[in-house]
Amino acid sequence: MKSDRIEFSRLEKEISETGKSHLDYLAPDIGKVYVVSITRDGCPACEKQKPKIQELAKTTKEKHGDKVVFARVHVKQHSGSQEESLRSKDVLGHYFYPTNLILLRTVDRGAIEFYRNVSPEMDELRKNIETAVEVAVMFEKEMT
Repeated sequence: MKSDRIEFSRLEKEISETGKSHLDYLAPDIGKVYVVSITRDGCPACEKQKPKIQELAKTTKEKHGDKVVFARVHVKQHSGSQEESLRSKDVLGHYFYPTNLILLRTVDRGAIEFYRNVSPEMDELRKNIETAVEVAVMFEKEMT
């Protein structure tokens, strides 16, 4: 299973036009877990992580179906320029690539960051996804 690829420039434009936070844009629905990888052109660690994330997305989909959504926010590096990378760091609050986030939408506070790490081991990420699914189910029950 491939994760959705979101170009950072598109994300930046959408949040500018709508006034939404990046968290609200990336985690729109209560009851779902959003796993977001922030990657950049020319990042060896990002390329190394990509097949691992794809495999994790596949096994997670088999277990949880549509409860877990994987996405990748990709930052372009035009002609060696760091401009887009610097903007993404301001907007997304990260410093290194790849940074992985787990986001949830709450009933009363909107979207929240549940987990953040740089190049985590997949077992660690998997365990945090499992915990986040339990929390997401609780939030969804709050709505009914």
